[in-house]
Amino acid sequence: MEELEDFLPQVSITPALVQNEIHPYYQENEVIPYIQDLGIVVQGWYPLGGRGHTAELLGDETISFIAKAHGKSSAQIILRWNLQKGVVVIPGSSNPDHIQENTELYDFELTDEEMEKINALDRDEKHDWY
Repeated sequence: MEELEDFLPQVSITPALVQNEIHPYYQENEVIPYIQDLGIVVQGWYPLGGRGHTAELLGDETISFIAKAHGKSSAQIILRWNLQKGVVVIPGSSNPDHIQENTELYDFELTDEEMEKINALDRDEKHDWY
């Protein structure tokens, strides 16, 4: 938030999008609504945890349990969680099956309780510095 508070008065055109690292272990729960209230789209960078952290996140017990309940993958649960928070996600993959799977997010919805369970995973654990 501080970066935007410093930056925005210096420009005449409001950015259309801000990209932040956002995943269940680093959620930016105060920053997301702040940016959205400015009319700026939030894009989640490293939505699946990022290099070296994806396996841990996809194997998280809470996420896996929710995935099983919906008949979906852990990746789909994480991406859907982001979408329900109003965060745009563009996960990268070179695997055609994963690319297809990443598009199959609109035939289910996480309950408020499931969203709260994922929100409770926040560790304020940033995986990259930029």
